[in-house]
Formats: sequence, C-alpha cells, structure tokens
Amino acid sequence: MPYAHRLFLNPAYTGLLSDYSVTAGHRSQWTGVNGGYSTQWASGEYRFEENKNAVGATFMNDKAPAGGYQKIQAGLLYAYHNKLRQNLDLSAGMQVGYGSQSPSSNGLVFEDQLNPDGTITQPTAETFGLDRTSYLTVSGGMLLFTRQFWVGLSGLHVNNPRVGEMSASTAAPVFQVQTGYRFYVKSNFDRDHFEEISFIPTLSYTQQRTFNRLDASIYANITPVTLGLGVTMLPGLKNTSLASTIQGIAGVTLKGFKIGYGYRHSLASSPVAIGPSHELVLSFEKVDYLKIFKRLGSDKKYNRIACPAF
Repeated sequence: MPYAHRLFLNPAYTGLLSDYSVTAGHRSQWTGVNGGYSTQWASGEYRFEENKNAVGATFMNDKAPAGGYQKIQAGLLYAYHNKLRQNLDLSAGMQVGYGSQSPSSNGLVFEDQLNPDGTITQPTAETFGLDRTSYLTVSGGMLLFTRQFWVGLSGLHVNNPRVGEMSASTAAPVFQVQTGYRFYVKSNFDRDHFEEISFIPTLSYTQQRTFNRLDASIYANITPVTLGLGVTMLPGLKNTSLASTIQGIAGVTLKGFKIGYGYRHSLASSPVAIGPSHELVLSFEKVDYLKIFKRLGSDKKYNRIACPAF
C-alpha cells in the first residue's frame, strides 16, 4: 500500500492530504521463506495552518528471517507548498534520515561445519565483518498537482550513503516517478463531511542502478470504503511470471480513523515458495474540508492532493 506510507515515497507528500496525521503499519513479506521478512513502520505529519510549510517524521524497522539482517532508519521531513494557480499546486520536500543496519550469519552453513556423514558441527571457524554500521541519508522530491491529477519525482539516498564496512558498500540512489488521475463519478460536501464515488488509476516507475520496476494500480473510492487492484512488473527481459506480482487493497475510513489491508502474491506458476505478502495499516488524520471546498481565491491556502490514501 504505497500511498498509506507516501512519506517514504516522496517527502513532498508531507502535509498534502490532511492538517495532521499519524500512521503505523506492519508488513510480512515472502512468508514462505522461514517465516518471511517483516517490516514495521510509522510516520507523522503536520501542516502549519497560516503558512505553506509542513513537517513530518518517519521510522522503519526491517528484519530478515531467523534473526538475520536488520535495518532501522528514522527521518525528519520538511515540505513547502506553493499555489501556482487557483487549481495548480507545487510541493517540494526533503528528508534527512539516520539509519543503522547489521548483517548476520544465522542460518548459514560453511564448509568447515560439514562432516563426512553430512551432519553439521558448530561453530564455524570463519570470521566475519558483521559489525553494525550507521549512515546518514538524504532524500528529496517534487509534486505538481491539480484537484484531480498529480505527477511527482523523488530521489532517495541521493547522497549515496556508505552502509557497510567496505568502500563499495554504498546505497545507490533510488529514483521514482509517481502519477495518477482521480475520476469523480459523484461527490458531495455537506456540514464538514465529504462523500464521493471515484476511480483512481495510478502508475509508478522505480529505478536503482540497473534495476527497474513498474507498478500499476486502480483504486475505487465509495465513501467510506476504498478498494484497489494492482500489478507489479520488471520491464524488459527481467519481466517473467516469477518477478511479477498482483496485489489487492481494502480500506475503511470512519471519523478520521483508517484501517487498511493489502495482499500481494507472485504470478509464478512454479512453486518457488516465496509465499504471499500481507500488510496492515492503522492511522488517524484530521482534515478541514471547509478549507478545501468553501474558501476561494487568496483565502484558500489549503489544496488537497488527489492521490489515494491507502
């Protein structure tokens, strides 16, 4: 559910969907591999009422199966919003983060541990450089959006941080383009309450060195329910059924509280049992719809982006 944790995608999203919000989530990935990888993340954002500034914070804990690799990263965000025209806005943001990660040899078997009969002797005499390493990372991004359309460009790890003990152990920058359009079938605002029926197709392209990925999704909003269906592909020769996935999203919003669930599964027919991924999101947001729908001209300082919330 990329837009549930949109502050991790592009810091320019900070403050564009609400006056303030707090979000937390848990994802279990590749559940067929020794219990799978797990990720816990949280984010918060606040948009200042009388100016064009917003701030936020993010936290992520990523852990491999059986006590292996673990990464912890936290960041602070700032975004500046500018209304170019009555229905055309620009947002620019940046994030400065601090992270640490540590590998592990848990679950690995080395040659000196193998007996002639195939049994395993513990421990190994191999030596490792498995000390925890820390790094500073910088990200930035921009968004151009109207009431129904948005397009954004973001760059993560743009300072090419060193994340390991060797000089070549750096995190290459990750560049991403996000875009989408919200088609309204019906919308109604009454007494600080907004209802809608809309459809939102989205596209996202990600590149890191030679790796590239294309995500396409379509969301349906029928207040208070959001449903989504998407597919992920690796363009070019890498795009095989093993690399492609399909995902579904379901979410409910009631009085500012949101709960969402996401499911992702590989399209591979052969049982290379990496297993499905599950994601659960909980959040609370405060939105002043009066600022969005009633105020006009110079009095309207708040324009909300049209991207999904899950």
